[in-house]
Amino acid sequence: MAVCQQADPGFLDGSAKSRSFLEALSRSSIPVLLSWRSCSVGLGRGVFALAEPFKFLLVGFFPSRRPYLASIQNIFLNLRFNGVFSVTLLDQSHVLIKLENDIDYSRVFCHRSYLVSIVS
Repeated sequence: MAVCQQADPGFLDGSAKSRSFLEALSRSSIPVLLSWRSCSVGLGRGVFALAEPFKFLLVGFFPSRRPYLASIQNIFLNLRFNGVFSVTLLDQSHVLIKLENDIDYSRVFCHRSYLVSIVS
């Protein structure tokens, strides 16, 4: 089993003297300059892979009372989308709208608001 050495052994027992940031960096064996471009490219791929399932999701908001889910789904059924869609509840005032393609997404996103009647 490999023994782990502390990077600064005097730190934990209180015997280390205080140093400036410049002194700490000058004694460090870690390279100070990093290639930001290579870091951002590596992170970008992972972020895009994580975001892929949420590509065509929209969140609908109802400021006062949310209508029945069936009423909201009927509105979207009447829009006759090209692909499959689903509408689910997130909480009392938000719905999640998942669309299959970018054409349907653009139609809903550009329209911005839809009138859904609330039946008491």
